Amino acid sequence: MRCVYLFALGLFLFCSCQQKSDLEQALSFAGKNRKELEKVLSFYSQRPENHYKLKAAEFLICNMPKYYSLTSKELDSFRSDVKTFALKNDYRVTDEHFRVLHPLSFKNKYGNPPAGGFRKVYDAHIITSEFLIDNIERAFEVWTRNPWCKSLSFSEFCEEILPYRIGNEPLENWRKAYYDMFQPLLNSLLETGSSIDAGMILYDEIMNQRWIFDNTLSTIYLGANSLLKCRLGGCETMAFYAVFVFRSVGIPAGIDFILQNPDMLHPQHFWNYMKDQSGRSIPFEIYSTPPARTPNHINRKKGKVYRICFSEQPLSIPNKYSGQEIVPLLNDKYMKDVSSVYFDNTIKIPVYNAKKGRVLYLGVFNNKKWVPIACTEIDTDNDEAVFHYVEPNIVYRPVYYLEGRFIPFTSTVIPQENGELRVLDSDREHLIQMELHRKYPMPEWAEAFKHRSVGGLFQGANMEDFSDCVTLYTITHEMDMYYHRVSVSNAQKFKYVRYFSAPKSSCNMAELQFFSNGKELNGKIIGTEGASRNEHVKTKYAVFDKDPVTYYDAEWPDNAWVGLEFETPECITEIEYLFRSDDNGIREGDVYELFYFSRGGTIISMGKKTGKKNGVLVFDNIPSNALYLLHNETRGREERVFTYENGQQVWW
Repeated sequence: MRCVYLFALGLFLFCSCQQKSDLEQALSFAGKNRKELEKVLSFYSQRPENHYKLKAAEFLICNMPKYYSLTSKELDSFRSDVKTFALKNDYRVTDEHFRVLHPLSFKNKYGNPPAGGFRKVYDAHIITSEFLIDNIERAFEVWTRNPWCKSLSFSEFCEEILPYRIGNEPLENWRKAYYDMFQPLLNSLLETGSSIDAGMILYDEIMNQRWIFDNTLSTIYLGANSLLKCRLGGCETMAFYAVFVFRSVGIPAGIDFILQNPDMLHPQHFWNYMKDQSGRSIPFEIYSTPPARTPNHINRKKGKVYRICFSEQPLSIPNKYSGQEIVPLLNDKYMKDVSSVYFDNTIKIPVYNAKKGRVLYLGVFNNKKWVPIACTEIDTDNDEAVFHYVEPNIVYRPVYYLEGRFIPFTSTVIPQENGELRVLDSDREHLIQMELHRKYPMPEWAEAFKHRSVGGLFQGANMEDFSDCVTLYTITHEMDMYYHRVSVSNAQKFKYVRYFSAPKSSCNMAELQFFSNGKELNGKIIGTEGASRNEHVKTKYAVFDKDPVTYYDAEWPDNAWVGLEFETPECITEIEYLFRSDDNGIREGDVYELFYFSRGGTIISMGKKTGKKNGVLVFDNIPSNALYLLHNETRGREERVFTYENGQQVWW
């Protein structure tokens, strides 16, 4: 054992880690498990031809102290529940928006994931020499065998094929199972195939597999082998799965991500990239954007893009600005800025009287606050802060970070595609009147679902099965998230009334009221039973709960209906209805406050208004050329900054 130890010490002289002491630090961190790591080093030191495998082992061991899995009695039990659920055929039809499967009743059956009390189990404390050697051997086999790896450098191999894990998912030996499943699909390409050809085949295969989409389940719940059988989780888990697939057959791949969506509430989003034979990064996103010879754009605003790396990055933000207070979100030494893959814009912000070495941040709005996604050191010689590779047409707020809080520096800015900088410098000399209809932009699903109202029927009947039904009104407009009140000219009295859904529309009615000469009619709620994914909040009863956010989403897309049974027949003179809504329009009775961002970056109130039935708020004497925010004091959480241009709200 002493000989092995002395031999391992000798390896420090040519260790490829960032510092010669890194390997010793990693071995010391392993504690009682040190001898398992030394076995790997000894195994690859026996023959000169294993030089690169020895370097690969050193690479993994040097970075190993960062990585761990989480465990607890509750978490282990929940993981078992997740696997049990995912392996059952307990699904609904494919969702037309996400194009993936959704769980039927997972949350109702198993509850929320455990929130804490986890114990960290570090890889260095438990990993075996057999595990590491098997991982290294299989990684080298696909690197040297498959044609799409021939131009891959050793450093790229170490980052994008070799790692035995990605984040802090459960530790599992996964390479053989993935290789056995996916390599046969690529055997026809072994002579002349390109990495793009192979990538497109793998993408298509993944697309043919079912996936249960659930954003509440992060990567800590399912390891690689579990995902091979139980594909369940959100965008991050999807990205992890794709990396396991691609790396198992020697295609260099990884995960790119954003820290905050710059145009919506949601925080991080993850997708994949792969490398072609020229070393170019090709972005792709499972169930959305395939890899292609001419790279497709990931269809969302990004601002700045970062890459998950296995090893510490010398040019990471905390390493570039060591010794300075870095905001926690950016203080990750394993996070690499790869925005240059996606954008080529540079913006320059004038900065005067700044202290030398001071860092300036760019923040994007997350509906409540500004989230920093980039930083740069101020150039005091030229009195400016230069940000490279920043996505244009996004509103950014320059801020300082001092003693744990953000200090506004100047007006909000919008970089233009031509390189110019649009400054939202509030103008109090030129005042405007504003008509506001919403506090948040129309959601993406609204465009996809707007047809669901067209062709819907309001009917009256005196037979319980509606065999004698009379159509009182037919909807001809698209879903618009406004209340509609229509007159009915039929003088007949009806025992039963209903809304019968348009084809392929799952009803999607949010609120419904029937009136007789100004009097609202009440009765027993009737209609089609069940709801999409068995969600009790989306049954027929949601239509009469006076809550515009809840709506009836039927179990099946056709023939759904909802209505009332009266004690005695009634004459219907008016109908008021509201389709599926995000409740971000102006709601009657709610109190709204309008703000704008001043030249110094502070936020200033322009007063409060109470919402009316017409869904419009009018504010007078508002400074022009500013960034605005409409806040609902009564309810809700979604709010978005906007400019006011040509009499319209323009969302950012």
